[in-house]
Amino acid sequence: MPGTAFFFAPFVWLFGPNNSVIPIRLVQAILVTIQCGMTAYIARHIFCNREAGVVASCVAALYPFILFYQGLLLSETLFNTFLLAGMAALFWWRDRGLQFDLALVIASLCFALATLTKATLTVLPPLLLATTAYLAGAGLRRTITTLVAACCLYSIFMSPWWIRNGALLHAFVPFSTSSALNLYVGNNAHNPNAGIDWATNVEPEFFAKTNAMSDELGRQRVFNEAAVSYIKSDPLNFLSAAVKKFMRFWSIVPNAAEYRTGLYSAISALSFGTILAFALICAGRRWRQWRLLAPIYLVVGYFTFVHIVTIASIRYRFPLEPLLIALAAEPIAALMASFRQALTPASRDAREC
Repeated sequence: MPGTAFFFAPFVWLFGPNNSVIPIRLVQAILVTIQCGMTAYIARHIFCNREAGVVASCVAALYPFILFYQGLLLSETLFNTFLLAGMAALFWWRDRGLQFDLALVIASLCFALATLTKATLTVLPPLLLATTAYLAGAGLRRTITTLVAACCLYSIFMSPWWIRNGALLHAFVPFSTSSALNLYVGNNAHNPNAGIDWATNVEPEFFAKTNAMSDELGRQRVFNEAAVSYIKSDPLNFLSAAVKKFMRFWSIVPNAAEYRTGLYSAISALSFGTILAFALICAGRRWRQWRLLAPIYLVVGYFTFVHIVTIASIRYRFPLEPLLIALAAEPIAALMASFRQALTPASRDAREC
């Protein structure tokens, strides 16, 4: 997708390819700061709790994986910024009464920009907006109208990419031509452990021959046919691999063997493991309010499904982690409030008596 290239291009043009790393990292640091603010906004507006927002922003500012990816020249920082902006706009739109107004336009735009950065969202944004409206109390007619409006807006914002693909590929290509490759890598006879290594987890001769095809659409068709054929021929192995991918996706420690022990493993377990635990506590505490949290649940479920079908890694889970931080902030804030209450002079005197 073109988003990351558009983001990096001005820095490469201004500073040259060898001197653009530091400026990009500095701007990505600004994007991380914006992400902290949007994570706080989401937590505060979901739970109507200012302290939860403060906790969410502080945790996001110190979260090791956010800081780690900020220093890399990958798509994650830009994608996460647009995804969080879309989610924040979605909750803003819901709070404003689900009107066909600027909030809906901004939410659709942010989701489209996220898709133009990384194609993972595909058709989710209009469905997410319509589902949010329905669960917030909109009737069926209003929900369908919202879906149509969201589809139109999303299509308008995605249309430059569609026009470009039509001109170059002479076909309607809504997203990228690499999705079938990921489907194949995750589903072939040479990948029994559901790995993600394009060098070792593929059929060497077939992969080399197909990947060398100059026709992007033809290459995608061949990879897709091979993956679907494998899934149909051995559905039990596909399900077994899906379980392994689920474990890879939600692992609290890195999957790579060289990082599964020692400092990296400890940092990952203490940071993500703690956030995941508090997010699950939040889901339990707020189970009666599942409609309120449904947009986040839907995004988490969607990402999980996409990656247990294709390829899974903790890197692909990373976009969900700011949303999990927003959920985790609620029980953390409640726990902090309980500690403060327990440590007030009145409480100590009562215990002493």
